[in-house]
Amino acid sequence: MPSVAKDRRDYHKHPDFYFPDGSVILIIERTSFRIHQTVLSRHSDVFAGMWEVPQPSRADHIDGCPTVELTDRACDFTDTLKAIYDSFHFDSISGSCDLATLITFVSGILRISTKYNMVKLRRKCISLLSEKFPSTLAGCDAVLAQQYQYVPSAIVRIIPLARDNNVPSILPWAYYLCTHIAMDDLLANTVLSWQDKALCLVGKERLWEVQKSATHSMLFDFARSPQCVVACVSKLPLRMNWREAESLRMSPHPLEPYSDWQALHVCQKCVAAAEVQHKAGREKVWELLPGFFQLGSWADIHKDQDC
Repeated sequence: MPSVAKDRRDYHKHPDFYFPDGSVILIIERTSFRIHQTVLSRHSDVFAGMWEVPQPSRADHIDGCPTVELTDRACDFTDTLKAIYDSFHFDSISGSCDLATLITFVSGILRISTKYNMVKLRRKCISLLSEKFPSTLAGCDAVLAQQYQYVPSAIVRIIPLARDNNVPSILPWAYYLCTHIAMDDLLANTVLSWQDKALCLVGKERLWEVQKSATHSMLFDFARSPQCVVACVSKLPLRMNWREAESLRMSPHPLEPYSDWQALHVCQKCVAAAEVQHKAGREKVWELLPGFFQLGSWADIHKDQDC
C-alpha cells in the first residue's frame, strides 16, 4: 500500500469527508480524506485489493489510521465520495440542465470510477452522458426532437473525456456536433488535439457528401417516383440555390429529419418515394457514422467499451 510520512501540517482535512470513525486516510494533492475502508471496498475491487497489502508502520499513521497517497485530483475524488456516501447524489442533476453543467458534474466521477473500477458509478455516468450523446438513431431522434442546445465550448470537452476514460460510444455524436463548429473556431480551439480537429474536418466533408447523395438527395437531384403521372421533375428548379447549398456544406446535417415535403410541390407518389429514400438514408448514415471519424463500426465501439 502506498504510504506517506510527512508532517500532517502539510495537509488540510476535507470539511465533509474526514469522519471521526474513518479507518483510512487518503492524501490527495494537499487534502486528507478520512473515510471507511469497507465503504470503498464495496464500490471498488481496486481499493479492496489495496487493503490486503501489508499495512505500513505505525509511524506512517495519522490519527491512528493508515495513510495512502493518491495521484488523483482532490476535486474529482470529492465528487466521487459524494456519489458514494449520498445515494441520492445523482438525483441532484436535472435531465434538462445545460451541457456544461452535466459534463462538470460527471467528469470527476467518471475519471475516478474508471481508474478504480467502480462499475456502478461508471455506468451511471455513461448513462447520463448517453442521453445527450446517443449511440442509437432513436436516441439521436430524441435529442433532435428536444432541440437540446449544444454549446461548442461544452461539446469539445466531451471528446478528450470520452477518449481518456474509454467511453467511445459517445464519440460519434460528439464528433458529428463538432462539425457544426465554424472552421476558424475549431482550428483555434485549445481543448481538442490536432488529430481530433483533422477528424472533424474530414468527417464534415463525408457528412456533406452523404447529405447530397443519401439523406437529402431530393433537394439536389430529385428523382420522381415510377408511379408519378404528372411530370413532377418539371416543377422543380434545376438545382438548389447556391447560397443554400453553401450553407449546408459549411454545416452539414444529414441526420436532420426532413419534414417540409409540401415545399417540393410534387405529387403524393413522389413525396412517398422521397420519404422512403430519406428514411433509409438516415439509417445508412447512422450506421456509417463511427467510420466517418475513424472509430470503426458501432459493433467495434460496443466491443471496446467495457461497460
